[in-house]
Amino acid sequence: ELVTSTFDAIRLDLTSPDGVYSTLTNLINDGKFEDVMQYTKESDAYFRRGKIGKARKLLTDKDLKGEAIQMSNAVTFDLIGINRASRPGKENKEEQLRYLGVLKTDVERILELEATIQVVDE
Repeated sequence: ELVTSTFDAIRLDLTSPDGVYSTLTNLINDGKFEDVMQYTKESDAYFRRGKIGKARKLLTDKDLKGEAIQMSNAVTFDLIGINRASRPGKENKEEQLRYLGVLKTDVERILELEATIQVVDE
């Protein structure tokens, strides 16, 4: 139950119209560079550290825990890439969208880890 709800929260941010992915897509498409910069900072805190960090702690495979840290860090770098492509004088929609695509792939890889978690019934 905890595993499912934890990963569902991440999945929702990827698929929901008001999730991280859709919000960033809309902000980028609307050319709201300043809003994108702010939103990427907030997303790193509540999405990457909060939701993905929580999911990472549920992993039962020790080898995958290390890999999951790298995946989580990759999400940070994706958000940083989107942020950099939004800064004054450096605004680049193509770069924003490229990093957004990588972000989606990285989050999907994290979601695949759910199947590796072994829940022990007591």
